[in-house]
Amino acid sequence: MRILFYNHTGIVSGAEKMLLLSMRHLPRDLYDLVVVCPEEGSLLAEASSLGVPAFPVPAIQARFTYNPLTLAGYLVSIGRALGKLRRSVKSLAPDILHANTVRAGIVATIATLGKEIPIIWHTHDILPGHPLTVLIRLLAQSSSRVQLVACSEAAACSMRLNICNRVPVTVIHNGVDTDKFRSNPAARTANREELRLGSSALAIGIVGQVTRRKGQLGLIRAFAEVHSAIPDAVLMVVGSPMFNKDHEYFKELKQEVHSLHLEEKVRFLGQRADIPALMQSFDVVVLNSDVEPFALVLAEAMMAGKAVIATDSGGVPEIIRDGRNGELVRVGDQQALTAALLRLARDPSRREQYGREATHTIQTTFTKEQYIAKWQVLYDRTKWRTLSPSSSHDVPQPELCK
Repeated sequence: MRILFYNHTGIVSGAEKMLLLSMRHLPRDLYDLVVVCPEEGSLLAEASSLGVPAFPVPAIQARFTYNPLTLAGYLVSIGRALGKLRRSVKSLAPDILHANTVRAGIVATIATLGKEIPIIWHTHDILPGHPLTVLIRLLAQSSSRVQLVACSEAAACSMRLNICNRVPVTVIHNGVDTDKFRSNPAARTANREELRLGSSALAIGIVGQVTRRKGQLGLIRAFAEVHSAIPDAVLMVVGSPMFNKDHEYFKELKQEVHSLHLEEKVRFLGQRADIPALMQSFDVVVLNSDVEPFALVLAEAMMAGKAVIATDSGGVPEIIRDGRNGELVRVGDQQALTAALLRLARDPSRREQYGREATHTIQTTFTKEQYIAKWQVLYDRTKWRTLSPSSSHDVPQPELCK
């Protein structure tokens, strides 16, 4: 079975990590994999290193906007990608077109009009309130060729229409490479020495793109109160800005650190390729996002046995059970975030308990093996339906958004 993966960007973040995980672990004796994406970023090169043929297409420059001139430019960008993808589909002749993002799903559906190829829209997003999102949902529901897959129940619900849902939403939660993120005391010691962290230092980490919706600023302000009570505490900010407004936000973070006199206690580590090893160094990992469809980095930290604090946004409550395997705080609740940090900073036994339960949660529910197995079922079902579209009662039914 030939599967063509199409991604609207070549920059690797959470959605692309899942795509690479699939390329790495889907059995090649059953699946012939190819990937199509823009040349920007490292996705093409990483796919090629896995032995997956990779083909470039124009990048899509498109974001939600009310500016008609900006929208017109976005449409031109989409038009270029449409033509190239249509030619790629014709030459590569896939059995299934796996569009790895909502934007990829839009382009894939329009680019293959008149063709019988089944399309999987794999959404890693929670669609915002915007007139265009209604049109996106309508497009997703408009074709019998489309199957919708979401990384969480929250992401699935954001794809549903209030008036009609002829295409159900299958939920396949992201999976973690448990071997890569397993707790490693030896790596912890070595990495803490490299980072010049004392044995008694409380290391708090936040990992992800430096951007306003990830909430690094709120965490820095909460950390200032934690540091007043626990002078040995250190905050590690891992990640880098990607877009212009993100760079402005990064400057704002540094200015805040300076104004709070925390230059020696807040460390900006930038983009790192050694996240599994670096994760071992932390005592507490925080996710302070406004919106988070799944929070892969949270699941990775949990697999590493770390105590986690996260906002109750999007798909996060599907992973965290408050008070059992971590702590949830309301989005934007600075006081609750500070209190949770102080509570865990002062209670090593609670951190250890959360870490054990967190690892158990990942090992039983969110492994890469479970993830790959569910995709194999979906691919086989999709192919079976293509061959026998009139018979679907014997096909395993998807897990629907409640």
